[in-house]
Amino acid sequence: MTNPLIDLETARALVARGWSVVPTASDMEKRPQGNFATAKSWRDFSDRLPTDAELLGWFGPKPRRGGVVLHKGQLCVDRDTKDSLPGGSAPWEETDHGSHEFFQCTAETKPSHDHDAKIDYLTYGSFVRFANPQCLLDWEGDLPRWETSAAETAVTPAVETAAVPLSGGTIRDTLIAQGWKPIGIHGNREDFSRPGAAHPTRCDASLFDGSSFKVWSTAAMAPNPAATVEPPPVPVVKSVAELAAEDPQLSEPVVNFCRRGSFALVSGDPKAGKTTLALKICAKKATEGFRCLYADFENGPALFWHRLKKVSNSTQDGLHYLDCRFSPTIDCIAAAMREIGEVDLLVIDCWGLLIAGDGVEDESSNALVSQYFLRVRRTLGEFNAATIILHHTPKSGANEKLCFAGAGASSLQRYVQTIARISQDKSGAYWFNALCREFDDPFTPVLLRSQQGQT
Repeated sequence: MTNPLIDLETARALVARGWSVVPTASDMEKRPQGNFATAKSWRDFSDRLPTDAELLGWFGPKPRRGGVVLHKGQLCVDRDTKDSLPGGSAPWEETDHGSHEFFQCTAETKPSHDHDAKIDYLTYGSFVRFANPQCLLDWEGDLPRWETSAAETAVTPAVETAAVPLSGGTIRDTLIAQGWKPIGIHGNREDFSRPGAAHPTRCDASLFDGSSFKVWSTAAMAPNPAATVEPPPVPVVKSVAELAAEDPQLSEPVVNFCRRGSFALVSGDPKAGKTTLALKICAKKATEGFRCLYADFENGPALFWHRLKKVSNSTQDGLHYLDCRFSPTIDCIAAAMREIGEVDLLVIDCWGLLIAGDGVEDESSNALVSQYFLRVRRTLGEFNAATIILHHTPKSGANEKLCFAGAGASSLQRYVQTIARISQDKSGAYWFNALCREFDDPFTPVLLRSQQGQT
């Protein structure tokens, strides 16, 4: 590799040649920057080139890592092995694990993957991080045309279906029923890995606007149109007189600030005692006969067990641990809850890593967070468990009142029944301040005082 950093002059030269250059999230990461003042997402640059003002803002202050968002007619052969590096018939760069080789292709060419050869064929809408952007500037003339050889014919084309006919439910319901795993949401597109995939985080197909399903990998079979799924329940309209006759009651509280089927959001600074509080609640409820599941997205089993031993001397069959660090999705939690059976209390530690694992690109976007939380509520609704979500506080300087729900989008607080925060006063004591919407007086905070994070 030569110099992977892109300066303003190099960025302008690449754009002049038709390459849509954008910065990466950081010099150490492979993903593109997520927030742009001039675009909703980096994917917007698959249909336009950056302006000079945008390049000046990204690469003007100092050189930084970046990559290219491929337009229609551009193709990158991404090899994950150095066994067979390109011979120089097209511009190419050597990467940490293989190489990138650039071609022109037809506008209809779709991205695909050859698992056996460890090659990705990246086209329109894909992002490629540069290892040596100078390779594209040193190439003279037009890019060579990508020609599919007989050996590659089996992996290059994509299978498209305009819509999957259903006998009930939604297209998404049918896909999940047939084993397709959701791996991320990007605007109007939701990506899936194929049933039984060896790499469940790799995109094999996409659902657009909930109606158009496209399969990128020929290793995957198209969904079965004859499959049936149970349609969602139809909302029932009742008069107040009917409700009065039924006299429905609130579900029982599993903990004193969260009922069955409800969500409690607990935020706090690092070391404020969020995990300690959650572990003490789980340990106590397990001794009372409740079944608890602790979904851990950041600590790991060793640290979880070390902390649990500090707050409880007994081990209970009712407390279950789920390591979500390598499968950080809401579907992973749902699968574990089905395996356990009835779960009374679920703890998610923490919200930021959950939504990142499920592909929400911007936790500060009210629209994306609202859409995702509705999915969480729908996924967990079948279990009717009390759910405590641990969340980090906003960055210093944020408005305390508006950001009471923690970092990220303020819309999150609309969907939970309890908003709580652990904070420390000047004396060193910790306070647990909770606003509970479902209890007698929803405007009276619940205050618990503790020392050194031990409630």
